Amino acid sequence: MPATKSKISAQLALFAALFLFSGAAGLIYEIIWERLLELYFGVTMTSITLIVSAYMAGLGLGSLFGGRLTQKLKTPLLIYGLLEIGIGVFGLISPILLNWIGRSTAGSPYWLVFILSFAFLLAPTFLMGMTLPLLSQAFINRVETSGQIVGLLYGINTLGAAFGCLLAGYVLIGKFGFDGASLVAVIFNVGVGLIAALASRWISFPISNPSTQSTTKNASTYWTYRQILFTSFLVGFIGLGFEMLWIRILHIINKNTSYGFASILFVFLIGLAIGGYYWGRRADLAPDIEKLFWQLEVSVGIIASLVLLYLWISLNSHIYFPGLSDFSFMQKPAPPFVAVNDVFVFSRRQMLISLFNYFLPILVIVLPASFIMGGGLPILDRIAINSPEVAGRKIGDIHLANIIGSVFGSLVISFWMLPNLGTEWTHKALVLLGLTFPVFYFMRKSNRFFRDPVSVAVILTAAALLLFLPNKGQLYPRLFETVTGNKAVTLESSDSVVTLTFDSTAKPNWLWIGGETNSFYPPDGTYESRGILCAGASQPKRVLIIGMGGGVASRFFQTIPDIQEIVIVELMADLGDLLYDNVELTKPVFDDPRVRYIADDGRRYLYAHPNDKFDVIFADPLRWYSSGHNNLYSLEAMQLYQAHLTETGVFCAYVDQLHALPFTIAQVFPEVDQFAFRAVIASNQKIQYNLPYMESIEQNYAAEMSAFLKPGTEKKLSPKYLLSEFLRDRAQIITDEKKSPILSDLKPELEYYFLKPPIKKAIWLKGDFRTILIPRIQTCDQICQQEIFDLTSKKP
Repeated sequence: MPATKSKISAQLALFAALFLFSGAAGLIYEIIWERLLELYFGVTMTSITLIVSAYMAGLGLGSLFGGRLTQKLKTPLLIYGLLEIGIGVFGLISPILLNWIGRSTAGSPYWLVFILSFAFLLAPTFLMGMTLPLLSQAFINRVETSGQIVGLLYGINTLGAAFGCLLAGYVLIGKFGFDGASLVAVIFNVGVGLIAALASRWISFPISNPSTQSTTKNASTYWTYRQILFTSFLVGFIGLGFEMLWIRILHIINKNTSYGFASILFVFLIGLAIGGYYWGRRADLAPDIEKLFWQLEVSVGIIASLVLLYLWISLNSHIYFPGLSDFSFMQKPAPPFVAVNDVFVFSRRQMLISLFNYFLPILVIVLPASFIMGGGLPILDRIAINSPEVAGRKIGDIHLANIIGSVFGSLVISFWMLPNLGTEWTHKALVLLGLTFPVFYFMRKSNRFFRDPVSVAVILTAAALLLFLPNKGQLYPRLFETVTGNKAVTLESSDSVVTLTFDSTAKPNWLWIGGETNSFYPPDGTYESRGILCAGASQPKRVLIIGMGGGVASRFFQTIPDIQEIVIVELMADLGDLLYDNVELTKPVFDDPRVRYIADDGRRYLYAHPNDKFDVIFADPLRWYSSGHNNLYSLEAMQLYQAHLTETGVFCAYVDQLHALPFTIAQVFPEVDQFAFRAVIASNQKIQYNLPYMESIEQNYAAEMSAFLKPGTEKKLSPKYLLSEFLRDRAQIITDEKKSPILSDLKPELEYYFLKPPIKKAIWLKGDFRTILIPRIQTCDQICQQEIFDLTSKKP
């Protein structure tokens, strides 16, 4: 007996180590495939939810089939190895296959998005879903130790997923791009598969002596199998619900960079992994497993409520809460480099400080409850397994039910609960759903309830905490009022939380999307300056604006009498309502019959309307390090814009990164002008600026908006002043930026910046300004030319 136990322990340790790398590969794929699918299907919450649901549905079907298959296999470890190799083979061809599917079907209706995503993800996720039932069946030989084994396998795979998430988000994508990161995952899978297949040759089955196998009936005698499956469904629904709430809150506190989701998921999975292993071991020792389960699940709601209450109290009494003191700054992992003699040197200390500050709010909000949450599935598996021979099948069934609950939860919470109940009541609903578990337990033991003071205390604590939590519509206005010192109006939708803050005179001053400042009032010429140049270069009739923002750019184009149509494509459908009700200067935009407001992703809209042509495409995404920015500024995006411009049309871009962005634009457009106020104008034809037209539309805008503009804005909008801000043309950009990266869909160099030294170099106009720009300004005589040149000469 001792020798057998030792041999089994060594075998289990080996395959647990393999399962760690398998979990890492799975999360690397998930992050990559989701981002690549979003390129063609959009980054709207609808698209993202459907893509994730398709991914999870494949896992669920694989879990179901794998659980059934285990009872028929004599060599489950060999089959496991082949599955891992199969996942790796698919991972190898996935970027090419996904690109082909995306280009062939881009802009499809949302129902087709789910079908296409499901079709693409079915093969690999189906194989992934089969792995846990197979390994569990191979190593569970006694009911009494099944909790420990399931907890170990579930925990180690989840731990691998956590580190795979961190590795992909912070290292692989930034260094190798999506295709290179995918190749690393392929190596993991194929390596795991080959080792597993070889190791299976020296492991005989059954692993332990049949005489040692336990057929002892499970200690659980109160829940039926259907109740267990329904319970697993609820665990998935509740767990996914809390995860979505935490992501929403943290995207406000930590802002929405490409590192945000990876960091949150890493902490969440770490909690699940540690909790899965710890509570799985406890399950084997618990005298009443069902009681342990429901108390854990109710405790998830208690701990999540205590954290939310901590945040709520800190907002009302100015108690410290991580991340709020620096709220107005963009919370992002700072690159771990310090300047030494004009050279950037990697600093381990800088890295640790940066990551600690960034991860602290995530650890506080996510880790405590996720550790408790991690015990749910292993304990349910332990409850259900009453014989080693059915371990794989029951684990497959339970995990399928859990995944169905997660998918259902993502759909219901995204599309109904958050828009209608808000974060506050959605949280309370999830806590109340958790109280379903003790109801199941005491249905058969109702006479014991009042004789169990600990159970009574747990239930009453969960219910009592709900009384102290904020009600619908209270959390986010109070958060913004506390951190900004201004009154706030918020609108919570399925996509995000949109907030307007107001100054002491009750006038709007900032628009926030999530936790990021998106626009400001009164306008100071930041948006209109680009509009004047673009309009002067194209004299537009049709304008496409990607991203409504605060509505200032839309308002500018709406004041141009000659424009026949303005199409605004905005991710958030409800943003227009918030602006119309609270921002006076934007009302004429929505009342104008020439304006169409479309809730969609910019690239998705253009893919869906291949024949649409515009005189101006005006793009103003958030900061270069914001999640999804690359989707609108990649080489492929530029080619898409180019195809949707009229013969004399222009692409009008905001560039807050002055090197890689204009360099990428210059790879596609034959004519490019860069200006000092973070503007780039690009066209397929030689760019000519019609000065009289520019002066006319500027004067018309200034007259119509005089009551709304910030004092001094008129001077900044002078066409001659704007032209004097010219920096360089395409030829100069190509010459200057030879060492800058070219952004592509597969290599989002700017978003994944963490391990790259900052690009900081001056831009100097080396060419003859009079030769480069002045001849392209129409009707600009000698006096006009001298005025513009004089303005240029005065600049440092």
